[in-house]
Amino acid sequence: MLFKHQMAAILTVACSAFPVAANDLMDISSHRILLAQANAKTGIQKTASDNWLVTPEEAIAYQGEAGFNARKVVRVRAVVPLIDILKPQANAQSIVKAPFGIDVKFKSLSDAAIDPATFKVMYGAFKFDITNRITEFVKVTPDGFSLDNAKIPAGKHRLILQVQDEKQRLAERELRIEVE
Repeated sequence: MLFKHQMAAILTVACSAFPVAANDLMDISSHRILLAQANAKTGIQKTASDNWLVTPEEAIAYQGEAGFNARKVVRVRAVVPLIDILKPQANAQSIVKAPFGIDVKFKSLSDAAIDPATFKVMYGAFKFDITNRITEFVKVTPDGFSLDNAKIPAGKHRLILQVQDEKQRLAERELRIEVE
């Protein structure tokens, strides 16, 4: 078994092409190990069945409620594209009934268009990638996307939406919802 400093050194060399600190790499590695352990214990596969964006088992394994309750990360960026969440509409409680619609619009800056191939959706505290579960049903365009029947189990959830423009400027937006 590798010691933490050995793992950090290996990860730093292996990922030197990415601007990530060694401590952050350890956190990423730890999350991947925890995800693998959660998958092994629960038997969760990488794809959801019955058209769930997030299955009830995944909501537990990937700590959906912990993600919902986590403090919001404030990232002040002056020049980035925008992600507007039109549905579900934001209200004080953010309570919705499943299945519900998700309608998202992207707004680019005048000097670079949105690159829809960079679109990602991560779920819960472990930021489990569920992008393919959305793109399986809708086409993501430079203007955004609309999904009519998002199927997520009852409970509190956090989705993190990301997209980049042609200059690789990253837009990120959280959708925190409670499903009845």
